[in-house]
Amino acid sequence: MQFVKTENLKVGMISVKGLFDDKGTKLLAANKMLTEPIIRALKINHYAGIYTYDEFSKYEDLESLIPEETRINAIGALKTLSIDKVIYLANEIVESILKQKEVLIEMKDLEYFHGTTYEHSVNVASLSVPCGIGLGLNNKQLEHLATAAMLHDIGKMSIPKNILDKPRKLNEYEWELMKRHPEYGYNMLYDNFTIHPDVRTGILLHHENVDGTGYPKGYTTERIPMIAKIIHVADVYDALCRKRAYKDEYKASEAIEYLMGNCGTMFDRDVVSAFLRYITVYPVGTDVLLSDGRIARIVKNRAENILRPVVMIKDTMEKIDLLKDKTTYNLVIKQEL
Repeated sequence: MQFVKTENLKVGMISVKGLFDDKGTKLLAANKMLTEPIIRALKINHYAGIYTYDEFSKYEDLESLIPEETRINAIGALKTLSIDKVIYLANEIVESILKQKEVLIEMKDLEYFHGTTYEHSVNVASLSVPCGIGLGLNNKQLEHLATAAMLHDIGKMSIPKNILDKPRKLNEYEWELMKRHPEYGYNMLYDNFTIHPDVRTGILLHHENVDGTGYPKGYTTERIPMIAKIIHVADVYDALCRKRAYKDEYKASEAIEYLMGNCGTMFDRDVVSAFLRYITVYPVGTDVLLSDGRIARIVKNRAENILRPVVMIKDTMEKIDLLKDKTTYNLVIKQEL
């Protein structure tokens, strides 16, 4: 699997994931061949690039965290703002993740290459649920967490589109308006009795920092519920990994370092610790430089030790298990390429 920039896509390449336009409409199913019209559509919809299969794909662990159909349906439910469907699909996401024998979140499980609010919201739900599991939330609490994560940015519907889509950093007035979206979302759902109060509170407080410098309430850690703390971490991680006109995307390792560096100020330490147990430092498909100078491709990660993945040497196709191969104990990953 490799990430190919849109300008370098060619007819005949196979997409790893389903693709969507900026309204959440499906452009292409997973495992389908690219055609000239599809490539044009990707350019029109400002895709930075997509994952495609390559000669390493048959050796890579490409199992998805949640089924493609669930992701597509969740995006559709958010697009039409069908609250009952959002709740149902949030529960499906929880069930899918609970069924996994080993939960690890890879870049391929998330949508970073287009950047609609719908995709971001599904990403945040997918990131939040494993963290909630790690913190011991019960099934009902996980369902509330997933629902709040799916709907955390619903208040942005009340923000002018020219501000939401601005290709530069917001000015002071625009930023103050943007900071009101948690309250807008809370108020939009206040009279909807199918929404549990914990879901509404999670939406309202998902931008609160544990040191009291967040918004909209400026609450400190003891007043911020666990659901909001989890969504805050997942939301920031997903935002960091997204390319914007005014910033480059972070690598997974860089986003992880950001979360760790802001523990105790922005984020709850226990939440970050639980969150990072499920995030891969070097996602499948990443090229890395090994300490012996060889270049390798990450083909499999393990929850038991995310720093010792299975790699494949690129020029010889030799497969090395950095965790279990006793002859490679001194071999380490020096850097991501």
